[in-house]
Amino acid sequence: MDYRSFLDTGRAEGWIRDTNIMDNVFINGSNQACAKYDIRIDRLHYNPQNGRIATFISRYRAEHGELPAAGEELDGLIEKMIEAASPQRLKTTRLDIKAKGQQETAVVLSDGTVIDGNRRFTCLRQLSREEGQPRFMRCFVFPDTFDRKAIKALELDIQMGRDEKENYDEITRLVDIDECVNVDKLMTAEEYARHANLKPNEMKVKLAQVEILKEYLAFLGMPCAFHVAQDQKIFGALESLTSRLKKCKDPDQAEDVKHCTYTYLALQSQGDRARDIRKYCDHLMEDDDFMDEQLDVTERFLEKIESLPADAPSTTEFFRDRIATDPELKEEQNVSVAKADLKNGNRKVKNGQVKALADALSHIQKVDAALIPKLTEEQRLSMRDYLDELQAEMGRVTDALDRAGE
Repeated sequence: MDYRSFLDTGRAEGWIRDTNIMDNVFINGSNQACAKYDIRIDRLHYNPQNGRIATFISRYRAEHGELPAAGEELDGLIEKMIEAASPQRLKTTRLDIKAKGQQETAVVLSDGTVIDGNRRFTCLRQLSREEGQPRFMRCFVFPDTFDRKAIKALELDIQMGRDEKENYDEITRLVDIDECVNVDKLMTAEEYARHANLKPNEMKVKLAQVEILKEYLAFLGMPCAFHVAQDQKIFGALESLTSRLKKCKDPDQAEDVKHCTYTYLALQSQGDRARDIRKYCDHLMEDDDFMDEQLDVTERFLEKIESLPADAPSTTEFFRDRIATDPELKEEQNVSVAKADLKNGNRKVKNGQVKALADALSHIQKVDAALIPKLTEEQRLSMRDYLDELQAEMGRVTDALDRAGE
């Protein structure tokens, strides 16, 4: 239905009400004045292409196949996805709408597709069922003549184009970038970055993280099972790995570091993953023995992956029960990591001895001899006492160095 017919028909049939309110919508880098309308929610439906539910769509397809055709069955399914994403936040929003009414205006197309306002739409659907009559949602309306690229640009402009707007879950953001830029090629990376308010360097980092995410899932034999990565809560770890790979001395070392780290991520699930991965990658790059031990664990882990059924499901449950559980490999990996931690800790302690002397020299060099005559007698006496102690300590260290060289 075209824009004008949508409004005229809705007014005539009573499912659209004019509010006579104008407000600004941030589109294409600027605010545009648009009219607000109240639209009965049974005339609206979810947008299954919305980037915020990308990982939920991934999960559904892995577990059930393709989505239902457009209609109430699809809307009901997406409603459950949105509620599962943040049940407490949805409950808070629903109570707020029930008490004070809808505060934020949604954005829809003239075919009833909700482009921005999924959580508000979900709350109103639930309240309508609770109250036994359909509620109205306050909306800006845009023509449905937009092509897919224009719709995506509109979604990004509204949902992510302003600093104060809530960002995507980070794994979901990566999935959205991959589908939009790499798979569907709706936009170039530069176009996506502009609409999503990302700086060029930030977009470059995101694209690198996308590749690491996809490689990790393919390594597990679960290509594009993004929901598994989301359930693992591994974005911080992927972020750390992407950053650490820049320190590798050559592509071969980078490949070894990635594969070992993928195995570590699959087998380990406790602690601060981002910090652990930074430390783990540093061990790999600095300790050849540790690298060899971890490559051996990785090789046997891959043999386990290759032995899995060809039709194994790409689900979190299968990952948890069949991939991430290998007590022998996990224990061997833990022992190897503990040895590397100890070795690295000892090295840091030893390096600290040299640094302590360097720091002492630096402090002594800060003493300005020209100022000493201006000090009080008490201050000069204190300096003399400290110098005596310092010379005694220097003698102790010098003796130890001499004995070590014998």
